[in-house]
Amino acid sequence: MSSADTNLMIRSLAREAGMKPSRPVVSFDTALLLGAALSFASAVMLVFATFGIPDPAAILGSAAFHHKISSMLTVACGGVFLVRYAGRPGARGLALLTVLPGLALLIAGAISDTSGFPFLGRSEISVPSCIAAIVALSLLPLVITLFVLKRGVTTRPAVAGATAGVLAGALGAAAYSLVCKNNGGLFVAVWYPTAVLIVVGLGSIIGRRALAW
Repeated sequence: MSSADTNLMIRSLAREAGMKPSRPVVSFDTALLLGAALSFASAVMLVFATFGIPDPAAILGSAAFHHKISSMLTVACGGVFLVRYAGRPGARGLALLTVLPGLALLIAGAISDTSGFPFLGRSEISVPSCIAAIVALSLLPLVITLFVLKRGVTTRPAVAGATAGVLAGALGAAAYSLVCKNNGGLFVAVWYPTAVLIVVGLGSIIGRRALAW
């Protein structure tokens, strides 16, 4: 190779090094927020497709509904920070504290519950149907969140999968609260988190393999 050819190759490589990528790269944080929004939207659409669209006047005028959905969406916000921490090892470990506000709302709702609704719900199948519905609604959000985590750097796949379960489970529970007839604060404080914990377990098991390097 002549010196002229060498100089030409060097100039070509230098130009390519200075070029911007032709496709914009979506950051992990942006992908996480978009994934969370898509997860919640998909869970809500599945709720409406399965249970029908509830009467807006009936649910929006209910304080119990406001408590259910605000509590679970607050937990979901904490879940976003947990997933961010799991996908970015440099993030602060205090992210675990971000789920405490949502848990505090659930506990406050249980303590101040004056609805008179029974702990086990209105019927014999209230508990199993509630848990099964939330877990089912959380499956697609779990897949989406695990896919987003693949874009990050996960040093502990099982833990990262568990954080995905927190976010997915909370979003599934928030979506189910739109049609859930059991409005008791104690019912919500016990059985909604129980369903979320099942999703956390699923996320940990799946994440251990899906997020392994």
